Amino acid sequence: MRQSHGHHASRPWILGTSQAVTLPVVRDELIATLEQTLRLAQRLAEDARDDDVPVADLVAQSTMLGRLDQRREKLIGQLRRTASAGIRAATPSPPIREVVLQALNELEWPQNAGFLEEYLWAKRQLHLQSRAFASLRRDERRAWRRAPSARAAYVVPALNPDGSANPRWLTSSAWDLTRRVIASPDTERLLDLRKIAALRVRGSRGPVGTLLERYAGQILAVEPPPVSATLAQTRAWRARVHAHATALSEQIRAEDDPRRERIARRLSGLPEHDRVWGNQARTRETSAGVAR
Repeated sequence: MRQSHGHHASRPWILGTSQAVTLPVVRDELIATLEQTLRLAQRLAEDARDDDVPVADLVAQSTMLGRLDQRREKLIGQLRRTASAGIRAATPSPPIREVVLQALNELEWPQNAGFLEEYLWAKRQLHLQSRAFASLRRDERRAWRRAPSARAAYVVPALNPDGSANPRWLTSSAWDLTRRVIASPDTERLLDLRKIAALRVRGSRGPVGTLLERYAGQILAVEPPPVSATLAQTRAWRARVHAHATALSEQIRAEDDPRRERIARRLSGLPEHDRVWGNQARTRETSAGVAR
């Protein structure tokens, strides 16, 4: 094991199922995994050029690389969780609900838990697993029932056109209904495009830049700039991506905005609970339909 990090006392800890592991130990394991990956990748490249090497050997080496990739991702996940815990321990931070509400207000539109998880990590290096949002929603609902007006805003689900809850998209109860309504698949497409609009990057790639490149591929089917791209080339790529996403958003909003406004006017007559959390009867009917 490499000892490049010196003494491990007073270092951040990762709590495992059987023992605590120091952060430097995980970094050392990551280094060893990456170095092994480099060696195996170099060997595979050399063997691929050799016609005498059987294809079965190439496949076996590729499988080994896949296992090393899985190991690398596991170690990166450990580092990410520990870095987040260290930041929260060293710097007093607001409750998770306030962090999520602040992120939603930055994004300005409903978002799904998976993107919020990635956004909070990229922007603040805070690790919040997407499944934790279900617990957060339950806590918010209990708090609202105890005192509906005690807080300025609650983390609440978006609303479907029939008034049922759409828990796939998280919103703020402080927003008007027009912004909380998911009127159609076009609305969901608009919200996906808003992911790109929210990921503004200056300078080198970094976590936000990397996230932008991944979502540009998923949402717009745009290839990321090559690893060898200069900063000027990368900035030009980002400008094109943002311009493309903006143009598509404007096209969608031309029809989707009036549609959401009509639905919001209709839903405004619902009781307060249903405006905030969705019509419970409708939500149960929708859930039953999905189950069938």
